[in-house]
Amino acid sequence: MHGFLSSLADKAQSAINATPLAHRPAEADAEHKSHTLGAISNQLRVFGQQYASTSPVQKIITIEKSVAIDFESIARDAKSQSKELYTWGQAEPADLMDVTDRLAYINFVQGSLASSLASKLDAARAPFKALRDAETAIAPRRNLRAGLQSQIARVEHDQQRGYEKKIAELKEQIHKAELDDQPQEKEIELLKRKAVRESEKLKWEAFREYGEKLVLLSQASAPIVGALPILPPTPQQPYTGAQATGAARASLQRALDNYKTGHINLTAQLNGADLHRSDTRSFGESHADELSSINSDVTHISSPAFAPSTPPSDYKTHSAQPPPPFKPSDAHSADKPSSLPPINLAALNQTPTPIPATGPAGPTLPIPIPGPSASSAHPPITPTLAETGVPVSARTGGPGPASGSLHDIRRAASNAGPRDE
Repeated sequence: MHGFLSSLADKAQSAINATPLAHRPAEADAEHKSHTLGAISNQLRVFGQQYASTSPVQKIITIEKSVAIDFESIARDAKSQSKELYTWGQAEPADLMDVTDRLAYINFVQGSLASSLASKLDAARAPFKALRDAETAIAPRRNLRAGLQSQIARVEHDQQRGYEKKIAELKEQIHKAELDDQPQEKEIELLKRKAVRESEKLKWEAFREYGEKLVLLSQASAPIVGALPILPPTPQQPYTGAQATGAARASLQRALDNYKTGHINLTAQLNGADLHRSDTRSFGESHADELSSINSDVTHISSPAFAPSTPPSDYKTHSAQPPPPFKPSDAHSADKPSSLPPINLAALNQTPTPIPATGPAGPTLPIPIPGPSASSAHPPITPTLAETGVPVSARTGGPGPASGSLHDIRRAASNAGPRDE
């Protein structure tokens, strides 16, 4: 069972490597790697460990991979939610449009942070992988020594003639094997401590950065949410929160770009923001390409979009031409099938099926059936009981025999064919 599941996992990984996505440049490999196939491969390995003697170190490596995959799923869902929030807000009044635009940006950054965390958690498994490889390499030697110990126990139990000499020979072989394996065993003891120390250090450093940047996001969200009025704006009292939301985004962008461990206080910008700066642009303008690449259809299997831990900032330079703003009308254009031609209602047969008139106490009258035409070789089509609600009476042409009895059945001929005796 374990061999079969391992084979499936290896085939899933081979399918990833065989796709054109596996041969992209190094900087784009993480972005286009298939999250779905990777998750399937990892689940097969987790399932296979329940039916095989897997080492504890391998179990640690596999479970940590599951954690990284879960955070990558969070990243994709957060980015999809940011796209849906932005798309919805673009059709709303000015206050909702502005606030949802800024909040969509924050949600997108949160997804980018989760994606970066997933990548770092995956990389943090490397020290344990080195320990696993070392233990796998020395496993045959350990099995050999265990086999010699079993032979000693068996000889001592049997106590056959001359068993003392046999035991001495086996102990000498064990001693020699232990001396030969001593350097590798010492290295493994060092790798155990190195794996715990380095792997956990990398993991918790990644979690700390992720948590502190989430604190910055939460601080930036407060003035943005607070800018949304309780009552809809009116011509007499128009919406005036665009300066405050733009300043919150600019402050957040600078804090993320200049992040240092332990700096979790967001500096407020009291004078408002210049809405023409690149760091205060609409989310649909600054991240048009990212929004177009996000697939938020929950029924569609898509690959994850690994993004940097902080979104790109271009408020310091203005040399690059910004991409065209993302249009909400194009939010799902890539996922929708081609539109079908409209139905011509004039060509539909909307004539009701005629129901024959019946007398108050008379029998049900059969529905008149036109005679077959010479040009048609098929029997005439008559209305059914389901269409008219009136049973069709028996007649010469059907349905059923006009006369006869089921009891009038003659015995088949003796040479009619094979039969059971």
